[in-house]
Amino acid sequence: MRDIALIVHVGAGVLGVLLGIPAIVVTLRRRRLNWVGEAFHWVIAVVCLTALVMVPYDWKRLWFFWPVALATYLFVYLGQRAAEAPGGLWYRGVLRGYGGAWIAVWTAILITSFFDRPWTWAIPLVVGSSIIEWLCLKPSPAWTRQPG
Repeated sequence: MRDIALIVHVGAGVLGVLLGIPAIVVTLRRRRLNWVGEAFHWVIAVVCLTALVMVPYDWKRLWFFWPVALATYLFVYLGQRAAEAPGGLWYRGVLRGYGGAWIAVWTAILITSFFDRPWTWAIPLVVGSSIIEWLCLKPSPAWTRQPG
C-alpha cells in the first residue's frame, strides 16, 4: 500500500507543482473558477490524502506531515472558494489559497529532499509569502474592477 501511495503522491506532486502558477494566473485573469483551478484543487487533495496514508509507515520521521497536509488542503480549498464567488477582495483568497498550497508543496519537496537541513522550509515560505503579500497589497487593476 505504501509503494502505491508513494507513486500516486509523487505523480500528483509533480502535477501540483506544474499546475500551481497556471491555476493562479488563469483564475485571476478569468475572475472565476476554471478547469485549471479545479484540477489544481483535486491534485492537491490527492497529494494530501496520499501523504496521510504514508505517514504511519515512518511516523517518527514524518509525523509533522499530517498537520502540513491538512493545512495545505485548507489553503487550496480557500483558493477555490474565493474563485467560486469573486467580489470585493476575492483575489486575495485566490492568491493566498492557491499560492499557499503551492508554497506548501515546494516546502514539502525541499524538506524531504534535504532532510538533514531543516532550515530549508524557510526558503519557499519567506520568498513565496512575500510575493503573495506584495501582490495582495498591489493588485492588478483587472482583479479589482467590478465586472460590468
